[in-house]
Amino acid sequence: MESTPENIPENTPESTPTKHTRHKEYSLVAAALAAGMLLLVGIPQSLLLLLVVNIISIASILYSAFSVIRHADVLAHRYGEPYGSLILSLAITILEVGLISTLMLTGSAGATMMRDTIYSVVLIVMSGFIGFALLMGGRKYRSQSFNFTGIKHFLISIIPLAAIVLVLPTALGNGGTYNALQKAVVALCCVLMYIYFLRIQTVTHRKFFVFEDEDEDAHHHGMPSTRSSAWHFLLLGIHLVAVIGVTKLNSAALDSLLQNLGAPAGITGFLVALLILSPEGAGAFKSILENQVQRAMNLLLGSVLATISLTVPVIIVVAALTGQELVMGLDIPSIVLMLCTFLVCQTSLTGGRTNAHSGAAHVVLFLTYLMLLFS
Repeated sequence: MESTPENIPENTPESTPTKHTRHKEYSLVAAALAAGMLLLVGIPQSLLLLLVVNIISIASILYSAFSVIRHADVLAHRYGEPYGSLILSLAITILEVGLISTLMLTGSAGATMMRDTIYSVVLIVMSGFIGFALLMGGRKYRSQSFNFTGIKHFLISIIPLAAIVLVLPTALGNGGTYNALQKAVVALCCVLMYIYFLRIQTVTHRKFFVFEDEDEDAHHHGMPSTRSSAWHFLLLGIHLVAVIGVTKLNSAALDSLLQNLGAPAGITGFLVALLILSPEGAGAFKSILENQVQRAMNLLLGSVLATISLTVPVIIVVAALTGQELVMGLDIPSIVLMLCTFLVCQTSLTGGRTNAHSGAAHVVLFLTYLMLLFS
């Protein structure tokens, strides 16, 4: 484990450790091998071979996604909170936008792809990841504290946007869709909300997103690196291209596998959400176990807000340019479950302290989500 010189602050871009990190870019080799395999094999007729091809491809995508987060985490280490969590959230959102756009352009995604992915992100993070994180933290520390003011601002932004994007189209009774003008207004609302939230988070009220009692010396960011920030931004972009490229090549094989297995309609959105959120979820769990609850919540809720605020406008533009129909409204059971999730978040995350009981309530909702998804 490399150490940082004692006379250099860890949260500045000038911070340099005495040695390089031990990390290598092996995931690029894995991505190249997976891409070569997909170009050579195509769509196998054998179900077993089709399953093997998809497992290798998804493993490569996940490996590259962790590399994206690794480079983002080094940058987060240098720039500190709340910028660190913001960099990670934006990296996750770029991944998601790239994957959804790729699947739409290759014809592997239906009109509900964006809706299913955003809904999955909301439920996976706000019921699943947060629930398991609070259970883990409660088991280790019994009770943990955080700055609830920042959490309230996350929820103030997430809840109305989720309602506008996923609930209102159903209430309008137009097949869960918006017309062109309504889509433009929805996209504008998403962008404006995110701009105002960023101003609160990074300029006017940064203290809302930092908990002063957390151990500032805990190494909750990525391993230090002697590489420049420009190097890490470059490698972050290359790994993003690797993720999106392998996904595009694998999209037809994945679609064929899901059809052969008779998978439920929303499973593609669930898989995309789970793939892109796995690295960030792992980072949040690590922070929770180090009693860094504020950072974990910044990561998790930041990914949800960035997903809605940035994915929706971009996909609306992509759909308009490609003539792709967008169905955005959820069915009634999904709406009820999402609203219950928001209600639990409002009561469990706005008091400043949490425990395992709060986590159990979130996990119950996550299990119900899985039940509905696979039933």
